Amino acid sequence: MTRRQYSNPPIEEAVCEFRFAPGQAWNFTVPGLFYEKVRDLYTGEPSEKNSIATEFKFSRMQAVNPEVTVTQDLPKFLFPSADGTKLVGVGPNLLSIHSLRPYEGWDEFSKRIKQALQLYLEVTKPVGITRISLRYINRIVISSPDQAIDLSDYVNIYPQLPDSVPSHISEFVTRTELIYEDIPARLAITLSDSEPQPGEVVFILDLDISQAWVEKPLSFEEVASNLYELKSRQGQVFESLITDRTRELFDVK
Repeated sequence: MTRRQYSNPPIEEAVCEFRFAPGQAWNFTVPGLFYEKVRDLYTGEPSEKNSIATEFKFSRMQAVNPEVTVTQDLPKFLFPSADGTKLVGVGPNLLSIHSLRPYEGWDEFSKRIKQALQLYLEVTKPVGITRISLRYINRIVISSPDQAIDLSDYVNIYPQLPDSVPSHISEFVTRTELIYEDIPARLAITLSDSEPQPGEVVFILDLDISQAWVEKPLSFEEVASNLYELKSRQGQVFESLITDRTRELFDVK
């Protein structure tokens, strides 16, 4: 499928994330060493982000009262550009590269990915890559004076309800996770409504594609081809999920 170019792409945030098989134990000197290499490129104020994960475990004997496990990851350090639209993040065996609106385009984004990865490798010297993910969060805004639209006019995936239930949807979220058959990659598609301004309808189309290497880490020489494959498939999915009416909103070049 031909890659379309849009003058006004709906991308709110694009994120490329790498996870690594460590060559040495993680320690808190790594973010500082990495920052020294990128500080002239990312001149904004660094910040620290803590994340908490909650896991629910069900058993046949405890279907009503699941076992709940809450874990707190070690902090991730974010280094932004002066205007805050471009960031790199470093955590334990993790590197993320972010592009916020206005999206800079894949050519520039992929250059920053390659650059950040090379600098991370110089600091941490991991033995390989265990996971690559590429996530695009699209915010699609539709002008609608009465704030009511037929979602099927804009996307090819949407909540479908039987005739016996009310047809006017006020809020929604759908999530589908799929596994590719030809390569060991996973795709998560999330569609939801979002808070609009008066006279608008807004929804979020979130595409997250990833590939993991469990038994043998991916070599660094293979990163470019695998990343390009994920990007190509993400673009194919995006184009297959939207309609020509939606494309008109983005101003095709």
